Amino acid sequence: MADSIRNNKMNVRVLYNRLLDSNKVAFANVVWCSLAMPKHRFIFWQAALGHLLTRDKLLMCHLHIASDLCSVCEEVQESHSHLFFECSFSHQLRTRLENWLGKATWLSRYADWHLWMEGKPKGLVQKVAAATFAAAVYLIWKNRNKCIFEHRSWSIDFVVHQIRYAVKVRLSRAPKIKIKSRDLAVFDYMLHL
Repeated sequence: MADSIRNNKMNVRVLYNRLLDSNKVAFANVVWCSLAMPKHRFIFWQAALGHLLTRDKLLMCHLHIASDLCSVCEEVQESHSHLFFECSFSHQLRTRLENWLGKATWLSRYADWHLWMEGKPKGLVQKVAAATFAAAVYLIWKNRNKCIFEHRSWSIDFVVHQIRYAVKVRLSRAPKIKIKSRDLAVFDYMLHL
């Protein structure tokens, strides 16, 4: 704070940057990956912070709800951990996305989520994985809301198609991404699926 004052004048830019640096979250680079769509990033950010209003959160706020069970599988109390990692819908989605991406990119436990996200996505493969994960979190949340308000769920095939389409669109319209020769095959593969 003291370094933002010089000759009895406040330098707002220096103060602002100091405040920003003190509030940085380790996983911000993964969440705000440029390949992910903005609406996916926002829900991903809320989920990563545990701020989405899952049914366990609503009960903690002493709100009366008809059931605390997961609105998608209706088997276990709905929480961030259950909805994004343990729910049968999420598990099936994870399996399909792992088959599509060719490797295990999705963690199986909520506790490991922040550890995975603390690294900065450096190459194209990591950025595609981050964008895919953001799209999956967004669509799982959207499907959960569809189950609550419309009493029906999307199929896994539909959600996988939406995720693949979103990632391919972002890849095809991302002129600022520098593609290294080792990532060229991945880029070509993703665009031509």
